[in-house]
Amino acid sequence: MRRFPTDLGPLGPIVLFVLAFAVLPAALLFATSVQAAGGWAAIGPITTAPLNAASIDNSLVQGGLSAVGAVALGYPAGVFLGRYSFPGRGILRSLLIVPFLLPSVVVVLGILDLFGPSGLVSGPDPAFAFLGTGVPAIVAANLVFNVPIVALFTATACESTSVELEETVATLGGTPARAYREVWGPPTWVGAAVGGVLTFLFSALSFAPPLLLCGARCYTVEARIWSLDQVFLDPAAAGVLSLVMLVLFLVPTGLYLLLLSRLRALPGRRAPVRRRPSFRSPSSVVLAICGAAVLAGEAAVLGSVLYRALAPPGGGGAGSAYALLFSASTTARLGISAAGAAGNTLFFATVAAAIAVLLGIPAGYALGRHPRRAGPLGLFLFLPLLLSPVVLAFSLASFWRPVLGGESTIWFLVIVSQSILAIPFALQSLEIPLAGLGPELRDTAATLGASRWTAFLDADLPRVQDGLVTAGLFSFALGLGEFTATYFLVTPQFTTLPVALYRLADVRQFALADAVAGLLLLLSLAVFLVISVGGRRVEL
Repeated sequence: MRRFPTDLGPLGPIVLFVLAFAVLPAALLFATSVQAAGGWAAIGPITTAPLNAASIDNSLVQGGLSAVGAVALGYPAGVFLGRYSFPGRGILRSLLIVPFLLPSVVVVLGILDLFGPSGLVSGPDPAFAFLGTGVPAIVAANLVFNVPIVALFTATACESTSVELEETVATLGGTPARAYREVWGPPTWVGAAVGGVLTFLFSALSFAPPLLLCGARCYTVEARIWSLDQVFLDPAAAGVLSLVMLVLFLVPTGLYLLLLSRLRALPGRRAPVRRRPSFRSPSSVVLAICGAAVLAGEAAVLGSVLYRALAPPGGGGAGSAYALLFSASTTARLGISAAGAAGNTLFFATVAAAIAVLLGIPAGYALGRHPRRAGPLGLFLFLPLLLSPVVLAFSLASFWRPVLGGESTIWFLVIVSQSILAIPFALQSLEIPLAGLGPELRDTAATLGASRWTAFLDADLPRVQDGLVTAGLFSFALGLGEFTATYFLVTPQFTTLPVALYRLADVRQFALADAVAGLLLLLSLAVFLVISVGGRRVEL
């Protein structure tokens, strides 16, 4: 009994936080929705209603296509980055994380800038216009986010393989194909599978791409839930569909966590990568081309946003777009000035990141002493993502908004939602480096009279500074670009830049939307540059 407060007590804050602001509100939302809809018998009719059933189909189709495409493009790029050593390799790996720092609406606008009406690509060649609308455009936007994730997971798995064992296979006469099948291939399959399942979950629960790139006929379940509550004013049906969505995606979430545990169980990098790509080898050439294509795709989307921000459609130059963005007319349209929206964005993201990291530190300590509990805790902390940002915001608004005092407390709920969505990634960024630490320094501190907690703070935490930075970066980036939950919650007074971008794009004010997107993109790139200049390699 004495060991519980010392060893597992630090899990209390993070568990209570998620219980209070995610699990409990969601459970009450489900219960009240089922009751208001007429009981459990109403679940079937609501689920099979034509538009609701179509949204489930859309989620599965869009998620499946995005996962397949992300693995097909990301796997060879990840193998190239994980298997070969070449000048600039570390920089390229860091660049792959940039899409993860981008708000979803910025990427969607980038797709429109490239392939939409009068797009930079579809304008000169209308044959590419199909990528600017409908399911192809949605999948393209999902791929921008998720191909780098698959590549990074694959590269990490590839680095865990034994160079010595591969050389032994070659010495005994084994072919490169056999070395791939028996030595270094299987770990990369695990890495790609982790990225693929995560891509499916992210894409099946996407919100901004269906809204801006297609409309109601392409709504995912998450978008349909938002529509039922906000547009059709049917919260009971929205709550029931939320429960159905939770059950539907429980299996892929469990599969992701299972695969992630297998990836973490790999031995880790044993030696520096010593292979150099040989461009006499067709396989090296193909892998290099795939890696270059992934980076070129990123650059095209980001470049189109920056170009349109500086050279908006219709002429006038960048100065005119930004002058109009900060004008009184745009303030009246949005209900807040652009400067005010930027201030809200930075404030919410900063506080949410701080909460996520502060909760993750004691949880990392507890998991370091009881690593077997990482799986159940990971599943528990992943529940808010499984609920989806829309359902999280829906439940927060239904339960906590009236308890806290109404619209004036929306700022608090926005911070809570952003921090809850960031916690799984913050904890993962801390848990992995903590798991690789030896006990020597910790034991020395304990021998000198330090408590276990003090030994952790003094001996372990300083050795995972990169993990702390990565946790803070991911959390801040997620808050900076968080659109879905924030859009559901905010009033004009608390509007953020991603919400402002969506509202401007929704009314076809693309010059203003591109100006906002340029600001968000520069903020995201600034975060990346701060980390890179600091000498810390940023990886997933």
